[in-house]
Amino acid sequence: MNRNVWAGLFWGLVLWAAPPALAEEPGARPRLRVDEPVFEAELRPGESFSHEFILRNEGRAPLLIEDVRTGCSCSAAAYDRVIAPGARGRVRLTLEIYREWAGRDILRAVWLTTNDPEAAQASLTVRGRVAEAGAQ
Repeated sequence: MNRNVWAGLFWGLVLWAAPPALAEEPGARPRLRVDEPVFEAELRPGESFSHEFILRNEGRAPLLIEDVRTGCSCSAAAYDRVIAPGARGRVRLTLEIYREWAGRDILRAVWLTTNDPEAAQASLTVRGRVAEAGAQ
């Protein structure tokens, strides 16, 4: 089976076995909110940079982060897969800032797939200028 089928089976089992606090009400839907979808960063060449984006579920059903994709091999993401109604979750984006990028503007994003019918796709972005080599 492919990865999406396994993920669907897993989350179906999680929600089926969820405690009453996570069980969906009839007609209840998740609602994704991100206060700061774009983060302006000061970046240094040759260093790692991490930023945690805060996600909120303002809906009345569990918010599932079904998939997260980064835009290049220089980035990685860790994230909360289920966010209960009224709760907060996190996506941590970590970037390797290459020395060759010194003096350049960069923009790196992570794309989320969720079960929110109004925000099935969302993006979180780090952008900034990489300092010149040797700059403090």
